[in-house]
Amino acid sequence: WLKPSRPKFCWTSAFSSVRELPLPAMGSDNSGKDKKPNGTNGTAAEAGKGNDTSMLIFLMVGVWVTFTVFGWATEALTSTPYGEKKEKFSFTWSLVLLQSVGNAFVAAICLLVTGSKSLTGGVPPLDWIIAGGAYLGAHKFGLLSLHYIIFPMQVLVKSCKAIPVMFGEVIFEHHVKLTLAKIVSVAMLCAGVVTFTFGKGSKKGEAFELDDKMIKGLCFVLLALFCDGVYGPYQNKIKTKAKAVGVSITGYHNMFNMNLWQGVFALGFCLYSGELPKVMEFVTRNPAVFTDLVKFGVAMAMGNIFIFQMQSSFGALTVTKTTTVRKLISVLFSVYYFGHSLQPMQWAGVAMVFASEPVAKLLPGGDKAKAH
Repeated sequence: WLKPSRPKFCWTSAFSSVRELPLPAMGSDNSGKDKKPNGTNGTAAEAGKGNDTSMLIFLMVGVWVTFTVFGWATEALTSTPYGEKKEKFSFTWSLVLLQSVGNAFVAAICLLVTGSKSLTGGVPPLDWIIAGGAYLGAHKFGLLSLHYIIFPMQVLVKSCKAIPVMFGEVIFEHHVKLTLAKIVSVAMLCAGVVTFTFGKGSKKGEAFELDDKMIKGLCFVLLALFCDGVYGPYQNKIKTKAKAVGVSITGYHNMFNMNLWQGVFALGFCLYSGELPKVMEFVTRNPAVFTDLVKFGVAMAMGNIFIFQMQSSFGALTVTKTTTVRKLISVLFSVYYFGHSLQPMQWAGVAMVFASEPVAKLLPGGDKAKAH
């Protein structure tokens, strides 16, 4: 899928243990030139390379599985009519707060178990505030857009998330260079998801008319994309700055601090809007929603273990491309589970997504490009 550029990285299964060995420094210097191994060192280097590939595959599968379950739990929460009055759970700020608390709690435990001396990793609070605020914006603006535009249009725009992340890496990490292979890979991913989404055509009554309501919705999606292009690459910048002063930032540091500050902001909005008392009243009237809330929080916490380990080890663009494919897998699972049919153009979109990396490797820079 993607060729990482890290030395050996040891991490035990998230489902059997939360123990993690400290992450070593990134294998290449800023020039991208690694020292050539020789003799027995060459064998060790090849073994480390194999371990990296296995780790990347493990993290990718973990992301796909846990976030498919998370998507199912989210749909259950937002579409299930609860109780005799058939009420629907519509408290999005509380959902953001719930996932933030769950993720931060799991990350804090992992940091303590692995012997980390600091929850913040020695990073200035302002850096985590910037990244956490953008993280919140990406989630909230995406949800707000659905009040103004139809879901296929939202997916159409959000499927291009890899583009702002790619340019964000260039802006925040000046040593990261764009290559033809990287551009083609990202373009094929986006085009594949878009082709799949619209391969079946629009439903009756869902015409795309550029009125004031749609313009407002598109603005929210663009704001979400802007935030996507900030928080991922900014995490890379935090890690790079920490490495320069001899500090190791792990995926658990990212997970804890991003969700801590997202939770702080979300709690502020919940208190300001008076949403928390309404949630408590809803749960009291409809206790069945509590089970779905637990599923939502647990699935998100487990999924973020994989996400933030991948972010720390392989970079923001790798995460974005993996989650883009995850969207497609979730749709395919839904098609299989509910017995839907796919049109030829939709299968073309599937092929385009999964062929993006093999095609990119045939282009200049495909083998040497840093796996971000």
